[in-house]
Amino acid sequence: MDFVIDGNAYLNVAVSVSRNIAFRDKRIGSKYYVSDILNDGEFILKEQVKLEFRNFCLNYFYSLIAPVGKKIGRVHLVFDSRSWRKEYIKKFFDSDTNFGDSKSAPDEFIYKGTRKKDNMIYLFFEYFQNEIAPALTKLSGVNYYRINGTEGDDIIAYLCEILNTDVMVYTVDGDIAQLTYSHDKNIIVIYPKQQRKHKKLCVPQDFNPEWAQDEEDNFFSLSESHVATPSINQTITTLKEKDYVEYTIDPVVDIFTKIFRGDKKDNIPKMNNMTPTKTKKIIEIIQKEYGNNSVDLLDGLDETFVNFIVKNISILNKISDIDQLADVRKHFLFNTRLIRLYSKLFPQPIQDLLKSSIIRDEFTKFSFSNLINLKNNPTLI
Repeated sequence: MDFVIDGNAYLNVAVSVSRNIAFRDKRIGSKYYVSDILNDGEFILKEQVKLEFRNFCLNYFYSLIAPVGKKIGRVHLVFDSRSWRKEYIKKFFDSDTNFGDSKSAPDEFIYKGTRKKDNMIYLFFEYFQNEIAPALTKLSGVNYYRINGTEGDDIIAYLCEILNTDVMVYTVDGDIAQLTYSHDKNIIVIYPKQQRKHKKLCVPQDFNPEWAQDEEDNFFSLSESHVATPSINQTITTLKEKDYVEYTIDPVVDIFTKIFRGDKKDNIPKMNNMTPTKTKKIIEIIQKEYGNNSVDLLDGLDETFVNFIVKNISILNKISDIDQLADVRKHFLFNTRLIRLYSKLFPQPIQDLLKSSIIRDEFTKFSFSNLINLKNNPTLI
């Protein structure tokens, strides 16, 4: 099994804990950073903060992997870079042909505009990227990705498409649950407790343990990492024993709800008049007509399928005006491009970048014993 870790989610936890420790430690003072005497105008983390952060990063990384430990074949650590979506959104709203005077158009649109930032938090990220990440890569075989122009979600989605084993993903992002939909592997997603009542384990509705069993049985066609892969059933059982609560993901409900209702945390507007009740009704119509195949039709932007959705939204909202119907169609396609995590819906340059940057034959095998050694000897960093 491959384990894909949302690096930003992982680091945000590490940074939050490390800052809280620093703020409670009177020896550190009111700031967790100082001026860099070697670089005028620059700052660095205080030494004690750096050590606390390093140690927590290693211990937390270990805690994520320990439940399945040596049975993980490969580990992938994924980070955000500059997102193509910002430019896509800007072009969309700058065009006079998009939305027009529709009520669907927000007065102002800023992708992820509601998120707060700490102006000095980059110091933690710099230290991790420059010193901790290289050690994880070199000493324990972690595959590391940060690709300019892409978000971590894009990379995670692409990895889930090309990996040839079952996959477990760690994240705090609810959008990632949609990736449990797959035709040839089981993809499960785990979430830490944080502000939830419990740790969460998302399992695909069409869970098929035979995929994992086929990998184990077909010994001579498999790489060493495949042979070492545990059954997905064992992994799920282990996680549930570690207090993860299992949720079954219906891909049609999950994906289309987000498209119709938007995403408040990313400031993506819901489609006009698509209330929770109307959204549920449209999804029921989609499921009755197309079932799970609707996700494949969405991913292919099938013209007949898109027309079917626009038609049923227009019936539900009693829309007959041609311009308004055009707005419904544009907003549906707009939200689909932003929300659906499927690489063939990404702009062609991003698809090409992912393909050239992530080569399946170059993945390195993960060493759990080496991670333990690094955790126990953090001065190796």
